[in-house]
Amino acid sequence: MNAGKIFEMKDKIGERQEQSESVRQGNIYDVFVKNIFSRVLVFIDFLLNYADPEFVSKIDLEKISPAPTHYITPKGKEQILDLVFSCPLKNRTDAKVMIVFEHAGNTFDDIPIRLLCYATSIWWQELKDGKTVLSVIYFIVVRTGAKPHYGSYPKVTDWLTKDENGQPMGFAPDVHYYVVDLPKYDGNYLRGEPELRAAIGILKNMTEGNEADFAQAMLPIAEIADARQQKILTKEILNFVDKAFTAHHKRLEAEAIQKALTPIFNERAKNMTISFFDELRAEGEARGEARGKTIAGQNMVLAALRKKFRKIPKHIEASICNMSDPIALESLISDVIESQTLDEFENAIM
Repeated sequence: MNAGKIFEMKDKIGERQEQSESVRQGNIYDVFVKNIFSRVLVFIDFLLNYADPEFVSKIDLEKISPAPTHYITPKGKEQILDLVFSCPLKNRTDAKVMIVFEHAGNTFDDIPIRLLCYATSIWWQELKDGKTVLSVIYFIVVRTGAKPHYGSYPKVTDWLTKDENGQPMGFAPDVHYYVVDLPKYDGNYLRGEPELRAAIGILKNMTEGNEADFAQAMLPIAEIADARQQKILTKEILNFVDKAFTAHHKRLEAEAIQKALTPIFNERAKNMTISFFDELRAEGEARGEARGKTIAGQNMVLAALRKKFRKIPKHIEASICNMSDPIALESLISDVIESQTLDEFENAIM
């Protein structure tokens, strides 16, 4: 199977294109990576063009599907992975592969430790579920950054105590993972279908400090035949670009957006640029209004508590300030009225 045939899988994959659970919020780069690669077809395209060919040849890509990303460790703590996909091995009915996809930035020395924790969490969950044959786990790390990584990749044993000969002491576990180091790729010769090339190109631009070249990275969008898919991807990329510009203390100007959209949408570019900025302004106003209601609710509850009990312990004040639901904050007023002591009020909000 090659990348050009990837979209022949649409009928077989169907609704699995959508990620099975909502993407966990993180920094803007993590969120963008997860949103893009949670699309099953994009992830398959990525595997075909960037992952270890020997590994890819052993799995049945037509049966790949999103897997849970939340696991409970043996000590009862929640372990959250970036993305996980489940896929059977070819010609094997007794084994399943869990493909764990992790995004890392410039510094990724702790990656092997994290991956080892992920593996134990997955296997622990499978044991609890009664499985007698544990899944094969394949780790892919997509690294972004200003410069390529040179030399060997980090290992678990790098962190262990060494003897006089420089060898790790005691039991020395390690974990194998495949790294796709995006700074090593030429942005003009990226592989894959248009959606993947546009996403990787933009990711490279924003993490390598080449923000001004984002228009060039968006050009593959013009190759997408589906107009709706074009617009969805364009909006997603522009939102990411806007946040990345802000994070780099720069401003994304309307002229730059229109210049980027013109080769893709021609005469529609101007209206799309206006629409994008209108949506940004509306979203900003909505966030501001919601934040205003939250602060007003917090102040209302704190004022009522001070009036009734005079002094409020810092931990109670912190609990109220951490609440963001205006309706929940409003309901606390009745708890203030009904509580005879601060302990009663604290018990009411626990």
